[in-house]
Amino acid sequence: MAIFIYSFIFASTFIWVYFLIGTAFPFGVTYYKQWQTRKAGEMSSHLERSFIFVEKQREILLTLFPIGFAILGGVIVRKPLALVIGFLVGLMLPSLLIKVAWQNRIKKFRGQLVDSIMILSSCLKAGYSLFQAIEVLCDEMPPPVSQEFGLVLKENKLGVSLEESLRLLRKRIPLEEMNLLISSILVAKETGGELTKVFSRLTETIRNNLKLKDKISTLTLQGRLQGAIMAFLPIGFAWFIYQQNPHHFDVMLETQMGKSLLVGAVLSQLIGMYLIKKISTIKV
Repeated sequence: MAIFIYSFIFASTFIWVYFLIGTAFPFGVTYYKQWQTRKAGEMSSHLERSFIFVEKQREILLTLFPIGFAILGGVIVRKPLALVIGFLVGLMLPSLLIKVAWQNRIKKFRGQLVDSIMILSSCLKAGYSLFQAIEVLCDEMPPPVSQEFGLVLKENKLGVSLEESLRLLRKRIPLEEMNLLISSILVAKETGGELTKVFSRLTETIRNNLKLKDKISTLTLQGRLQGAIMAFLPIGFAWFIYQQNPHHFDVMLETQMGKSLLVGAVLSQLIGMYLIKKISTIKV
């Protein structure tokens, strides 16, 4: 029952605020609608790059997240700070979700790349042309490989050369392994090299590279985990103490010395997180 009441209050407040702003601040609403259209266009391009197709009206609804989360935070927590935090969460959440989806797609593509090259190599050894080998690849492999190479075939059928389609694929998938594959195909086609031998060496190179990256990721896992724990430990500790004694941090928030120490602690925490991230990040 409480959830229903909060939902009703949230919906009513959202509609009331939207029409109130539209009546009192028409310029602000015009600017916000322009921002909505621009943001929806950016989201649309990122989603289409991940082969996620959403209707335009739903993309615009994603841009209402900042206002929606701000009102929801204010209704539930009933403090002005909750409005700001809710607005910031709603502002970052859609972009964060799209970024995570894109990173997962790239990771999945990298995992399928070795098998894809082996299929291309087998087809070429059987006497298929490169175009026919890509068709077999699209039939045999699951997404995202089948989707990306399927787009190469569609572009070729519309009049785009195979070389240009592969270059566009290299731009869509910004992976070092993908750059090696496309560059090898283009060089072999220009110089008349044997693609089957190139693919065999390339498969071994990519496999060793992926093993090395996995090993480095495992070795640096402890450092990254420590960084995450150290980042959230002060927040969790402060929340726990606040629940036990809400006035415990009054000296930190009401005195100049306390505020200075608090700012210094936050800056030190951010610097520490940055240094841990730099130390645990190794480029291969």
